[in-house]
Amino acid sequence: MWLDFVSKQYYIIFIFITKKIILRVILLTFLLWNIVNIALKLGERVSTDLATEIISVQNTNQEDTINSILNVYDTIQNNTINSSLEAPLTEDEKINMKYCHEKICKFVFPYFHPEQETRANIHARLYTQLAKPINRTIVISNVGSSRVQACSKYPFDFYYDMKTFKKFYPGTRFITQEEFLRWIQERKVKPTAQHFWMIQDGRKDTLSYREKKVMGLYKGVEMGRREKNRYCLDKFDLNITDYKEFHTGIKEFNEFDREVMFNLVINSLKSPQIAESEIIMILNRAPREVFPTIDKVIPYSPRIIKQSKSIIKKLKPYIAIHWRMEQGTPELMPQCAKSLVQTVKKIQKRYGIKNVYFASDFPLNGGRAQSQTFHKISKFHKEAIKILEQIQFDTWVSLGGFSQIRNDPRYETEFKGSGIHGILDKLVCINAKYFLKGPEGCARTSSTFTSIIAEERVKLKDEYNLINVVSRW
Repeated sequence: MWLDFVSKQYYIIFIFITKKIILRVILLTFLLWNIVNIALKLGERVSTDLATEIISVQNTNQEDTINSILNVYDTIQNNTINSSLEAPLTEDEKINMKYCHEKICKFVFPYFHPEQETRANIHARLYTQLAKPINRTIVISNVGSSRVQACSKYPFDFYYDMKTFKKFYPGTRFITQEEFLRWIQERKVKPTAQHFWMIQDGRKDTLSYREKKVMGLYKGVEMGRREKNRYCLDKFDLNITDYKEFHTGIKEFNEFDREVMFNLVINSLKSPQIAESEIIMILNRAPREVFPTIDKVIPYSPRIIKQSKSIIKKLKPYIAIHWRMEQGTPELMPQCAKSLVQTVKKIQKRYGIKNVYFASDFPLNGGRAQSQTFHKISKFHKEAIKILEQIQFDTWVSLGGFSQIRNDPRYETEFKGSGIHGILDKLVCINAKYFLKGPEGCARTSSTFTSIIAEERVKLKDEYNLINVVSRW
């Protein structure tokens, strides 16, 4: 096949040289004919000296014209030969052009983030900022069950407004997980990848045996079949050539320098031995943010925004309650519920607010709890919910939240546990006239979900004349 290719190129060169010689002969013949013709005419009208002068001028003009023509011709022919000698695109280069518009694709894919949507939202926007400095296309992970990770079932825009999100990162190239997977499947040669763990040291968790005292990049441990399945790395048919780990080092997190960590990651990923890989896969196992903070929350999808506005309009004005029962003392739940009923009735009487919206990790729609770390729902939890019926509260279920997709079999798992309705709860609580959260002993008191609600209510308090930011009952 290579000999055929070389023979073809020599044939092209031979044809080019032959054409060039023939063209020069034709042009020189034309020049001589013009000179003779002019000389004959001038001989009839003027003296020999004058004729010679005119012929000389005419000859110069003709030569300039011919040289210009020949120069243009040479340029075109040389470009044609260079183009002909360039090797045609391989099948994989054609596939790369289809997805990346370049002969070589370079991706970075943070395919796993810990924790549920509120914190996963933070991680997703922090890791997206890696793509531009290392000149790679960011692969946007799937979502589902209040998670942002490759194991999830639904595309990113099921939760988020992808169009607006892209505007937060000008100059960054994006590709969805679905498109990325199609690229891998179409490739003839398995893409090369390097795998990186992001590990927060000092947490005393299942990764403690791999702890490092000093921040840095370390040699990693190859993932086995079971671990690949757990994190859904086995969904992607990759040639993973190396495993490495970024460690934060054991240090108090208030002393942790996120800027230093970010620069360490960027400079490492730009190094030649890593940059040559087509794909950088990142498994983030650090619950805390390890890069500089980005305050802008990834905006939610138009479907979620529309649903939240519909519920807010039905309820206004209203009291919103967020009761995260997880980590509360089960035996205290009934008494906590009685205390909540009393508090709500006092607020209703004082401010003349009738409607109450209730958000909780208790499974209001049946199935599992709305927190994936809330494992045991006792009789005390159920009794507490029964007591709350005294205040006739509404929920996303009673108000018909996501009624168009809630009973669709494709979304069954999404509504039987934590999921898209948690985002809806958050948006409705943010806009409440009065907002309550659980006290110590009754609820989990440290919650990013509740903290985000409080932060947003601070921004809205004066503009919308909210009665409070957040209070415990």
